[in-house]
Amino acid sequence: MTNKILLLFLITILFSCTSQKESNYAGKLAGCLDENDIKILNEATLVFRGELAEHYHQKNENKNFKSYLEDLSAIPPNYDFSPDFYVNERTVGILKKLKENGTFQKIWTKYEENNSEDEIDIVSLSDEREEESEQEELITNVLNPDGDYLKCINSNYTNETIKEVLNAQTKYGDISPSIIAGAMNSKLKEEDFENDMTKLVVTFALYYNMVNLLRDNPIN
Repeated sequence: MTNKILLLFLITILFSCTSQKESNYAGKLAGCLDENDIKILNEATLVFRGELAEHYHQKNENKNFKSYLEDLSAIPPNYDFSPDFYVNERTVGILKKLKENGTFQKIWTKYEENNSEDEIDIVSLSDEREEESEQEELITNVLNPDGDYLKCINSNYTNETIKEVLNAQTKYGDISPSIIAGAMNSKLKEEDFENDMTKLVVTFALYYNMVNLLRDNPIN
């Protein structure tokens, strides 16, 4: 009886440690972000992981993340994400916590359009249908080039190609999510998502960027 109790105790500890490891997506950023930042980044990534599992109806976490990149970057898009895949009680709660903690400002900044030739080229690639004179201005956030989040990623993430994709946003501005997803998809294999930080990067570069966009610009 004693041996059975001891075995159960050891299994519980092992399960607890494994779960903690799996959920510590932002752990390597602890040296340049504070404890509250790390906590909400992990929680946000877990929420996205759950949305992916529910959408794709399968348990392989790495495959789900890769499938999301493939679907988002397809031409024409072949995904069927419902609006509440992005904007729901869980994601709205995450945005609220990000703003209350001050983490939001460390990740994003409001996109201010300028008319440089480089930016015009990028925008024309992402949306040829844009009609500036008639289009209602969107409230858009992009990665903050001076924010602690991007600085942490640049210092601690080992995938140089994906870092180049992220930093391109700070140079060119509001790049279409499908272009970002396509660039990532071409460089990331399913096994690359064994690196928890890759999941974190995709979560914030694509999923919560879309959550922000739809939250600030609701579809009527």
